[in-house]
Amino acid sequence: MNKGIVRLYTGDGKGKTTMALGLALRVAGEGRRVFIGQFIKDDPKGDIAALRKAIPGVVTAQFGCGTGCIAGREPDKQDRDCAQKGLTRAKQALASANFGLVVLDEITIPMYFGLISIDEVKELVALKTPGTELVFTGRYASEELKALCDMVTAVESEKMPKHVPEL
Repeated sequence: MNKGIVRLYTGDGKGKTTMALGLALRVAGEGRRVFIGQFIKDDPKGDIAALRKAIPGVVTAQFGCGTGCIAGREPDKQDRDCAQKGLTRAKQALASANFGLVVLDEITIPMYFGLISIDEVKELVALKTPGTELVFTGRYASEELKALCDMVTAVESEKMPKHVPEL
């Protein structure tokens, strides 16, 4: 039986969410259910909209507050509430044992700003059942988070245009 590993996609480069969604597509194609919880984000872009429409067994939820990314400003009560709502939903998804993959996209951002503690993330890892894979994504991953994971992928951009258009 698949023991289900814990992965982290981090770094300053583009593509962390895309890697996680690619894994989600593969797991869904194998007939297993997928939960994707997006922290910070609140506008379902093309990728999430497509998953919602086209891929049965993929459950998505967004825990942004509509105030944009908290990078560059002081987090407020609304940011804390949204982060905690996401954390609660992630715990439910993991505890249910109904998902072959749980993706917690951009969870490192609320961790970096002190809205989610490393101890709370350790609880998430402890809730993971043997057949479930768990993926964390986002910049600013701490060494302690990296140590919790079985696999850490650092994404770095070697060359980027000044403006990357949204597709």
